[in-house]
Amino acid sequence: MGEVYLAQDTRLGRKVAIKVLPAEFASDPERLARFEQEARAAAALNHPHIAVVHDIGTEGDTHFMVQEYLEGDTLREPLQKGALPLKKALGLATEIAEALAAAHAAGIIHRDLKPENIFVTKEGHAKVLDFGLAKLTEVAGAGSPGGATQSPTMMGTVAGQVMGTAGYMAPEQVEGSEEIDHRADLFAFGCVLYEMAAGRQAFAGESIHDTLHRIGHREPKPLDEIDDSLPSQLLWIVRKSLAKEPAKRYQTAGDLVVDVQTLGTDVESGAALPTTPVAVETVRGIPWKLAAPIAVAIALLAAFGVWITIPSLPESIVRRFFIDYPPETTFQRFFSAGVAISPDGSSVVFAANRQLWLRAIDDLVATPIRGTEGARGPFFSPDGQQLGFWGSDGQMKKVSITGGAPLSLGPAPEQAYGASWADDGYIYFGQGAGGILRVSENGSDPKTVAEMADGEQAYGPRLLPGGEWLLYTLLSGSISWNNAIIVAQPVAGGERKELGIVGTDGRYVPTGHIVYSLQDNLLAVPFDAGNIEVAGGPVPIVEGVRQAFGGFSGASQYAFSDRGGLVYMPGAGASGAFQLAWVDRNDQVELLPFEPRSSLNLDLSPDDQQIALEIQGDDGDWDIWIYEIGRGGSGVLLTTESSNRLPVWSPNGEWVFFASDRSGSNDIWKRRADRSLDVEPVLHMETAVWPRSISDDGEMLLFESGLPPNLDVGILALDTQEPKMLVDTPANEFWPSFSPDGRFVAFLSNETGQDEVYVREVTSGRTFPVSTSTRGGRTPRWSQDGREIYYRSAVGSGILVAELDVESFSASDPLELSNIITPLLGPFDVTADGQKFLVTVPAGNDETGGTAPGTRLNVVLNWFEELKQRVPTGGS
Repeated sequence: MGEVYLAQDTRLGRKVAIKVLPAEFASDPERLARFEQEARAAAALNHPHIAVVHDIGTEGDTHFMVQEYLEGDTLREPLQKGALPLKKALGLATEIAEALAAAHAAGIIHRDLKPENIFVTKEGHAKVLDFGLAKLTEVAGAGSPGGATQSPTMMGTVAGQVMGTAGYMAPEQVEGSEEIDHRADLFAFGCVLYEMAAGRQAFAGESIHDTLHRIGHREPKPLDEIDDSLPSQLLWIVRKSLAKEPAKRYQTAGDLVVDVQTLGTDVESGAALPTTPVAVETVRGIPWKLAAPIAVAIALLAAFGVWITIPSLPESIVRRFFIDYPPETTFQRFFSAGVAISPDGSSVVFAANRQLWLRAIDDLVATPIRGTEGARGPFFSPDGQQLGFWGSDGQMKKVSITGGAPLSLGPAPEQAYGASWADDGYIYFGQGAGGILRVSENGSDPKTVAEMADGEQAYGPRLLPGGEWLLYTLLSGSISWNNAIIVAQPVAGGERKELGIVGTDGRYVPTGHIVYSLQDNLLAVPFDAGNIEVAGGPVPIVEGVRQAFGGFSGASQYAFSDRGGLVYMPGAGASGAFQLAWVDRNDQVELLPFEPRSSLNLDLSPDDQQIALEIQGDDGDWDIWIYEIGRGGSGVLLTTESSNRLPVWSPNGEWVFFASDRSGSNDIWKRRADRSLDVEPVLHMETAVWPRSISDDGEMLLFESGLPPNLDVGILALDTQEPKMLVDTPANEFWPSFSPDGRFVAFLSNETGQDEVYVREVTSGRTFPVSTSTRGGRTPRWSQDGREIYYRSAVGSGILVAELDVESFSASDPLELSNIITPLLGPFDVTADGQKFLVTVPAGNDETGGTAPGTRLNVVLNWFEELKQRVPTGGS
């Protein structure tokens, strides 16, 4: 870039370096102005690992820059001798990453990071040079005679051509993209780190063009093939930095700093995992090759009455790291676990963007699995080569982990969750009130292996060792998952056994424990699998594990492998925090000033001025709150005691009806909205009942009866208190809603295999579909004139509207009004004029309502070692 002189600053009495710029770079006034702008920005940087720019100036036709004087060599000098010692390389890498983070925070991109621009002082610290100078190179003509652009490593540019140094350029720079951002620096950092660890360039080719081709289309030789003693964490960092697509790299230099610093600390402490683990068996922590002769020695010494003590060697090291979700990830609400790990711990699968994704533990990028579009609830086969899942077409399926055409195994009930693929060749799953069922891994009709009594639901079955007992979650006479218990039941039939565990998603661990979920914590108890009994008290072991996203079940988002790897979705509470928002027909979003809470079902008052909302409290129970829209964010608690859900306003706005288990069974109650009277019972039946809609004359109440997957629609005359069934079939019918004139009822049914919206005339029973079979439907709401029905799509997040022709008993093709990304199954309400929709959006996301519970999955390697230390079983 020019000639550099050593000079003396006579005013401050210090040595400085003066860089004189070649005339061809300074002859164009526009180029010079752009350079000076960049240079001044670089001069504003103040960081210990960035070379300081003291001044820029002109003397006649000579343009120069005054920089900090440094003693030492560029990084290129030691790299010419080969790879750097690992601790040295990581120390320099941390300082380089910190320099990038500081520059990026100031809005400055280097664009030409390479060993020649990294100085290593005689004290051994990194100084990054020439921030901002790449801008000068960018505007210099590629054909400039002489100068740096003709060097064998520098590629000059004009618009649409490449800029940077061959071998350290990001693929988007090679392609001449106009969208070059800070992530290009992170790619160059990966190249530099690779070279420090390997002693060779990552993309060195026989020519510049060969090098550029390698950057865009080939991967560098894996570091573990060069040096298998390098830690696996280093491979992850390098591979993520060198991802071809910017969205798959580190997104900030700050994240890079954290990972490199952590690796450096682990290397110092000896905790870094080698790329190729030593594959030897151990006896009490002693390598097997040593254990055999030691055992012989012990036997001989014991025969002579000699006692010796074998010193205990260090336990396996527990390591933690993250798996990033794909960019712009969104989630539907979770009925079942959204994450799984293979039995050998080598791969993780998670559900996101209505797709299953596979991420190898030793990889940095997750890839979608072909054939799993619309899938939920993934679970691995015992050999780890296949995945089971619930399909969007109402079928349980399996598919190879490499993708392909999935094979249907049988019906997939919507309310099922917690399927497990056992060694006996069966897949076990819970179906709520339908009990525990199983299907053959090759496909068969479901067979019931554990029946439920009235008011009971069963989920999440797992076979215990020996294959004779099932462990599962039982919910009985309650609508709060915090009252669920873990039970065991013989597979061949017989009386179940309560284990004294309050929680959900219990799973047996080979260490002799049962791990289970309670709210957002994982707990463990010692367990005697031979006698099927708990052998100790519960101990919290992992905090902040998300339960079912949306509160529809007690499914906890965690999984572990047979070899001790744990993966879980971090989060708090059973449903996450939500905010209320208005969405209009143009997708404009207005967040309401209410404190984000774990909330779900809601109902607008008839005058659109109040909201009845169910909110989950700190104790895990649900209560009904009333908010006045015009009075800011304060609310009034309407219910207490037990769990209270599904608020429904009376047409006159004086009463709120709701479901409650306060009497020991799930009944319908009501209370005046002004709280002037205590709660009053409305309907009790032998099965659970849930309020949904009240006719405009206030005389009739629509309710759901039963438990999924056997819900039916009933109607109650409020004056006589006489209920009767309105829609009662083997299918699941739910979410009924009266038309304004009370003549029709809209409801959901899964008769076709997915939820669809239907309209039924109350008197005649004539029924016609509203939603299309390709999109399905959710949560129907009527317009005020009764001529339209609003509902959610079952395969997307939009709000749809269909016009009704009640004379011909038909509906128009639906029109999408809003595509706001709200939770797939989230309820909504519509104002009387049909212009605005009241929805819940996850808190902490942007105003578009992205539903991701977080950006990462947490992974813990050798987690079993930690579990055994924290919850001793008393065994060997």
